[in-house]
Amino acid sequence: MKFKKYPLQIRRLICIGLLMVTTPTLINDWFPLPDFVRGLLAGIGMGLEISGLIKISRLRKTGASC
Repeated sequence: MKFKKYPLQIRRLICIGLLMVTTPTLINDWFPLPDFVRGLLAGIGMGLEISGLIKISRLRKTGASC
């Protein structure tokens, strides 16, 4: 199976999104976070991940090489 290396912008979007989704859960073990903050960070993180996946699908449709 051959894996493509995606542009740095797309990889950053997905990585930052993953961090924003998982970090509040880890921080909440030591410092209580309000539900609003946890939900806000999770929502923004999921949005970044989805936008990265959309950019990947657009890149595949155009057939552009990375």
